[in-house]
Amino acid sequence: MILLIILAVVVAAVAGYSVWALRQDRRIETTARIDAPAHEVWAVLTDFPAYGEWNPFITAISGQLAEYERLDVTFTQSNGKTQRVRPRVLRVSPARQIRWLGRLGPGGLFDGEHFFVLEPQEDGATVLTHGERFTGVLVPAMSGLLDDTAKSFEAVNTALAERVESGR
Repeated sequence: MILLIILAVVVAAVAGYSVWALRQDRRIETTARIDAPAHEVWAVLTDFPAYGEWNPFITAISGQLAEYERLDVTFTQSNGKTQRVRPRVLRVSPARQIRWLGRLGPGGLFDGEHFFVLEPQEDGATVLTHGERFTGVLVPAMSGLLDDTAKSFEAVNTALAERVESGR
C-alpha cells in the first residue's frame, strides 16, 4: 500500500511539473539592420554550402529548402561542441522568411521553432529578425544553454551582415 502511495505521489509530481514546464516557453529574438536589399540577404542566407565560411553558429546546413522537407543542420556552440539536428521546414517565403522546427527526442521534450524574417526598408536596407521559440518540459532546465544561444544568434546576425555587405 505504501508503495502505491509513493508511486501516486511521484506520478502526480511528474504530471504537475510537466503541466507547469509546458507553459514555460522561451523566445529568443534578435534583430540586425543589413545595408543591402532583401534579395541579396536572401541569397547569402540560402547559400547553404557556404555556411562554414561565414556562419559562426550554424556551421553546416544541407537539404532542400522547401516546406515539409527536412534539413540537416550542425550547430557549433561557443564551447566548441557541435550538435546535429534534422528540423522540418515549416515555411519558406523567398526574400521574406524561413522557419523550421527541430525536436530533441519526441515532441514535447524540447522543441525549437527557428526563424529568419527579412523586412525590406524604404531606404533599400533590410531588417533581419532572427530567433527561436523553445517549448517543452526541458525548457526550464536549459536556461544556460539558451542564454548562450542568444549570444550565438547575435554573432550570426553580425557575420551575415558582414558577408552580405562585403559582397556589394
